[in-house]
Amino acid sequence: MASIRIRLDGVSKRFDHTVKGEVYAVRDVSLAVEHGELLTLLGPSGCGKSTTLRMIAGFEEPDAGTISIDGKDVTHALPNKRGIGFMFQNYALFPHLSVFENVAYGLRVQGRDETDLAKAVGEVLELVGLASYGRQQPHQLSGGEQQRVALARAVVFQPKVLLFDEPLSNLDAKLRVEMREQIRSLQKRIGITTVYVTHDQEEAMAISDRIAVMEGGVVVQDGTAFDLYYRPKTEFVARFVGRTNLLAGRVVSADEVEVEGLRIALATGRAAGDALRLVVRPEMIEIAPAPSGESARARIVQRTFLGEKTDYQVMLGSTTLQVSATDHYRRPPMEAGQPVAVRFHPEGIHVLG
Repeated sequence: MASIRIRLDGVSKRFDHTVKGEVYAVRDVSLAVEHGELLTLLGPSGCGKSTTLRMIAGFEEPDAGTISIDGKDVTHALPNKRGIGFMFQNYALFPHLSVFENVAYGLRVQGRDETDLAKAVGEVLELVGLASYGRQQPHQLSGGEQQRVALARAVVFQPKVLLFDEPLSNLDAKLRVEMREQIRSLQKRIGITTVYVTHDQEEAMAISDRIAVMEGGVVVQDGTAFDLYYRPKTEFVARFVGRTNLLAGRVVSADEVEVEGLRIALATGRAAGDALRLVVRPEMIEIAPAPSGESARARIVQRTFLGEKTDYQVMLGSTTLQVSATDHYRRPPMEAGQPVAVRFHPEGIHVLG
């Protein structure tokens, strides 16, 4: 228990809606974040992830449940009494202050000695790669540099907990990748417990130790990126975390199932005749040109060449499959309309429910 830095127990938050009446933004959420861990709250807009983060920060007060940091109940404590650093979506830099003064602002509010303040700001600016930017104004910086200033300001006073609310949403795609790597590297170097909010599943998978997927104000699954990707508990998680195929199958025998007339070696523990919902990721399906003289079960509908992989839409009976192939360096990508043989990798099939 000593390693738990943040704990939420049965936390709920309600709002009064003019049309819908009382609406739960967050309902009965319980989470534990260990010391030094980066937990991401992942989900679509309106799922409750930002409200949950704001309750941890103290910007919103829960209607039920408790929040503790380092074993201390902070459910009703003011934000400045919680020992948190918060990085907003829009960075919230003071436009009239230099980079140095933006980072130093929180330390000045705390009444830090000027010598200690200058040392702390200098160290953190070096940490985020902005050691020579102290005299610059925010408008002179790129989006990525502004983001690093905001990050420096959030960590300069060595908070117990660091909170991020969609910090990369204002950056272009290439810069988002660069900055998420910097955030992850910095978080690990300083070992700070972090809760990170995003709707971008790739970002969540790249940056997190653990991910809590939220839907309708509820945490529907909590686990590693690997668990969520290959062992989703619900159709929502399967669809939201990465591209997937949700297939209707039928148990043929103790070690075989059938999808669109195609038999697959798979032990499910279900009775023969039972209907199944199967989760199959695109890279777990293999296609090859159909042998000549044989009637093909499947045909390519669409092909998209993406360099490191080729994505196909394949029609198998009445089912459209999403297939990703990375072996096109050995042979040219297949063409739309081409008949193909389909093979499922049983080890990559997950049975829902």
